[in-house]
Amino acid sequence: MRAAQDTSLAEQVHVRLRADIVHARLRPGALLSENQQALRLGVSRTPVRESIRRLVQEGWVHVLPQRGTRVSLLSLARIGEALFVREAVETHGLRRLLAAAPDAQGWKQLDACIALQSQALKAQQLEATLAADAQFHRTLLDLCGMGAVWPVVAQARDMHQRVRAIALPELQSGRQALSDHRAIVRALRKGDAQAAVAALALHLHHNEVLVQKIAQLHPEYFEGPADVDRII
Repeated sequence: MRAAQDTSLAEQVHVRLRADIVHARLRPGALLSENQQALRLGVSRTPVRESIRRLVQEGWVHVLPQRGTRVSLLSLARIGEALFVREAVETHGLRRLLAAAPDAQGWKQLDACIALQSQALKAQQLEATLAADAQFHRTLLDLCGMGAVWPVVAQARDMHQRVRAIALPELQSGRQALSDHRAIVRALRKGDAQAAVAALALHLHHNEVLVQKIAQLHPEYFEGPADVDRII
């Protein structure tokens, strides 16, 4: 029974620490001390140690000799690859969506996602804004019958989610994302696949621009100088 409880606690700590990293509450390069995190979360060091071990395996954390355990830095090259994957998968999904001719319920689902995103943005709720954004893209895939590939897209999104979490409050980037989503839906409602794909491509390009801006503002969050221009 105790072992099961320990496993559950370790899982809870892992979920919390991963969310703290993805939402940039723990910034790239930040020192991750077992003692400090255990104290912050109100747990013993054991579940924190297990969580950090998993985060290392997942690539979110690195153990650096003589420098301790730190949150992994961002890689412009990997972010560029992730955005490439997203564009390939999601533009195909848009074409399939129009071929399937969504019904009124489908449009309502997309409108609901946009409404949630708008409300969260106005309330300055970072996590809710990011969650609504993700739900919009997941709904697009669900409506075109490609919901099973969402884990692939979600993994790609995670590669640049930290940048977006930093950019939302610092650059007020949420308004642009919301505008992009509305443009995608307008094109879809018109049945214009070319315009919808172009709107999605522009949306992803805006993410590239955000990455470049955050790299200029916070070069310490990114891997070495040779990596800086590789997203283009």
